[in-house]
Amino acid sequence: MGKSVEEIREIFKKPINRKWIQKAREQEERIAFHARVKVDDVRTKPALDFLNRVKMWIAPDKYEIFNSMFHFPVKTNEVTSEIFDKLSRVFDGRNPAFNYQFTDSEDRDDWEYYRQEVLKEPHVWATDGWDNFKDRINSVLVIDLPEVQQGDKPEPYFYFIDIASVVSYETTKEDNNLMSWIMFKTNDERLIQIDDVFYRRFKVEKNNSLTLEVESTHDLGYCPSRFFWSDSISLQEPDIKKSPLTKVLDSLDWYLYQSTAKKHLDLYGAYPIYSGYEQDCDYVANGGKERCNGHGFLIGDKGEYIADMDGQPMKCPVCSSKRLSGAGSYVEIPVPNEQQPDLSDPIKMLTADVSALQYNVSEEERLKKNIITSVTGVGGEVQKETAVNEKQVQASFESQTTILNRIKRGFEEAQCFVDATVCRLRYGNTFVSCSINYGTEFYIYTPEQLAERYKVLKESGASESELDAMRTQIIETEYRHDPTQMQRLLILKEIEPYSHLTREEAINLYKENVISEEDLRIKLNLPTFVRRFERENMNIIEFGSNIDYSNKINKILETLKRYANEQTTLPGASA
Repeated sequence: MGKSVEEIREIFKKPINRKWIQKAREQEERIAFHARVKVDDVRTKPALDFLNRVKMWIAPDKYEIFNSMFHFPVKTNEVTSEIFDKLSRVFDGRNPAFNYQFTDSEDRDDWEYYRQEVLKEPHVWATDGWDNFKDRINSVLVIDLPEVQQGDKPEPYFYFIDIASVVSYETTKEDNNLMSWIMFKTNDERLIQIDDVFYRRFKVEKNNSLTLEVESTHDLGYCPSRFFWSDSISLQEPDIKKSPLTKVLDSLDWYLYQSTAKKHLDLYGAYPIYSGYEQDCDYVANGGKERCNGHGFLIGDKGEYIADMDGQPMKCPVCSSKRLSGAGSYVEIPVPNEQQPDLSDPIKMLTADVSALQYNVSEEERLKKNIITSVTGVGGEVQKETAVNEKQVQASFESQTTILNRIKRGFEEAQCFVDATVCRLRYGNTFVSCSINYGTEFYIYTPEQLAERYKVLKESGASESELDAMRTQIIETEYRHDPTQMQRLLILKEIEPYSHLTREEAINLYKENVISEEDLRIKLNLPTFVRRFERENMNIIEFGSNIDYSNKINKILETLKRYANEQTTLPGASA
């Protein structure tokens, strides 16, 4: 049952769920502080909150230095960027499936055009959707209709709205991710209200009253709006959505503090503290109204510092040039006398402790690694020393896959709601259902990482089947965006004898009578034989397209064996 106009006006005066909207905004602001790159040094509330916490941790003089070294973009932008780069593999699944059921085939064909050319799916989810996922996790999805229909069919579209734009809302009893109704403000001082019956637009007057401008109905039977993300931070706060960064916000704050404080230590390491004897200076000017204070600055007859045009203490023209200039510190010590002799060097340099510098470098790396691992999964990289232990590699893979599966489920739910709602608005009862699956396998490792793992597996004596599976995975990962080349390389892998042996290894085994001369000839001449086969027949991808794959491979191999037997010499295999 839709809301009446009077009910809407009353709710606008006394909004519902404002507490959750405010909490959601605060969480997003804190996430955006670390995840959203900005280059201006305007200190927003999250930055000021962070600096206020730092002020409580360190002494006032140290805080002034820290504050001078705190600039945007902040160091944690690098960490969160690496995190989201790893998580974005959710859109790169090996076996995605998008299934839409219609009773009318023409509507089915129209939908394929409409979703790709008008809605820009699936690309829009990897761009606009991903941007909201990164730092606007509490945003809301709205499926809307234009005021005037242009074509033969309705032309619904969808968009994201920031939680900050939401004035009031209420979720359904069955699912706290679905809106029962919602109202939000636009940039032109309009109020949009949507429920299970109406689309309405109001003008917000200067006295905060509402004037109805547009009202239209839809036949959905439910409100075409929902929270973008489904996962909540807790059962007690279902309307506050859980970002991948939510659990590491405090760690990000601490990493930012450590990395900024380290800049001060780096300055100290580059510019150490110097010390030397106090210097006597008898500079006096203006009838004694200006004189040197003995430390390189001018003071007046009452002992006050004399300022220059910039408001800075004026330097003594005699002795200031003899003192340390630039970065670093200079400390003066009393000149030794008869009662207090000093046999040490007159000028000293106190350098930074090397172990302290090394500790801070390693600690910064440790904090960064722990944050990335916590969010993206155990063992973010395939290392040589861990690749030997296949159980560790498999655990790392499963950890990352579990996280990606959780994220892809959130996108699947959001896209399925949008697509189903758009289809019902555009096609009515001819739309039956939709199911969306971003895939169950992901390209977690790079080709270089997989090649390193393949090398370690081979050296550790892995079976042929294990090496075959790894070789296939390398090809599929390397050429996932080039299916033609992928198909060609997978065929070549099938027809190459002893594909896991190098040329030298194959020749040595032939000399030991382990492999046949025919197989060795094919292995050593495979590129030449394949080019000849394609000249005499056709491309190996197109060849045998009308027969089953096994027969196709066998026919290619029969031809390659004929080529091998025609040779009279065996290049590179002489004793």
